[in-house]
Amino acid sequence: MGDAHADLPTEGAGLEPPIAAVRVLNGGRAEQHREHRFGSRMPRLWWVFFSKEWVPLPLQFFLIAHRDGPILFDTGIDPAITWDKGYISQAIGRFLLPHIFRFDLSEADRIDHVLERAGVSAGDIRTAVISHLHFDHTGGIAQIPQADLLVSEREWSILSEPHPEREWILREHLEIPSAKWRQIRFSPTEDPLFDGFNGIHDVLGDGSMILLPTPGHTRGSLSMLIRQAGWDPILLVGDLTYEAALLDQDVVPGVGEAEVLRASFAKVRALKKRLPNLAIAASHDFAAAEIVARATGNPPERNETRD
Repeated sequence: MGDAHADLPTEGAGLEPPIAAVRVLNGGRAEQHREHRFGSRMPRLWWVFFSKEWVPLPLQFFLIAHRDGPILFDTGIDPAITWDKGYISQAIGRFLLPHIFRFDLSEADRIDHVLERAGVSAGDIRTAVISHLHFDHTGGIAQIPQADLLVSEREWSILSEPHPEREWILREHLEIPSAKWRQIRFSPTEDPLFDGFNGIHDVLGDGSMILLPTPGHTRGSLSMLIRQAGWDPILLVGDLTYEAALLDQDVVPGVGEAEVLRASFAKVRALKKRLPNLAIAASHDFAAAEIVARATGNPPERNETRD
């Protein structure tokens, strides 16, 4: 692996830029409790059952147009979860889900249809980086059987525990014959840019997409740093936070391990100090498309959804 902090190739150097575009794709809508997004001093089960405050939640994932082929960061949700009574095999999960999320989904929100509206065939996806294994980030893997699915080794280890479904990691929709999972291990680096992080992983070896461990939402959650000459750097953080502004304010959500989240928040803020103009895009942040557009210098695209 080369130095991840090295200058990236540019078009002016006679090379096609590694990344042509980053797009935020919308795979449906939902609502979550206010305490879920902004945190609460109340016990989790209290706000799950008794909170009356719901806030809107976009269900988004990211499409990276790389010169070697399109790459995804997460794969959205499978809308079948709203009508297939057997989608969640455990009765307690089926009971709890509507108390945690209110979904507004249709067949049009399945990843292959979302990609088609974006002008990309699901069959062309070569790689999908999975930020973490929750069902609303892995729901499209069955639609991209040809793609390598990159997940952190630590995140994958959750499946070896007796009840991963208690963490909303649904084994039956992950360990499927068509899925080409590839566990990644973060490698040490001497690059001072990544001081504090427990290693890095260069997705394609060209320095344009670097994976960083950012645990807290789940134990093996990761983020992806995208760098392209002429752009501001972009950090896709998955569910580390639900809004980029909350990370700056050190406001942790109501789920995950609070102290681990705060430690990851601090690492990301330190990275932002070392990378001027770092744009942070969270998967459920309504501002993600505008944040990415500013970073790339492109107007935000119309985020097409079904009526």
